[in-house]
Amino acid sequence: MPFDHPASGRARRLPRFGKAAQQQAAQGTAARARPKVNGSAEQKHAQWLARASDAERAGDSVEAETCRQYAEHWFRAAHGRNEP
Repeated sequence: MPFDHPASGRARRLPRFGKAAQQQAAQGTAARARPKVNGSAEQKHAQWLARASDAERAGDSVEAETCRQYAEHWFRAAHGRNEP
């Protein structure tokens, strides 16, 4: 089938589900991509906390909690205790 061959330029696209797809449909814009965080574990911890506070100020409590969970992971990684 010509639609299954990605080299033809007409590859099939998978459907998008979840909050990002709903936001995109409602706003008509592309879903927000999470940029890569670089640096040491301490730097990543600080960057994720900053993102959490930015999300909280923007009123996105779900994104803020997600960022805090990433920050907690990097805090544990920095201090050598990454067991749940």
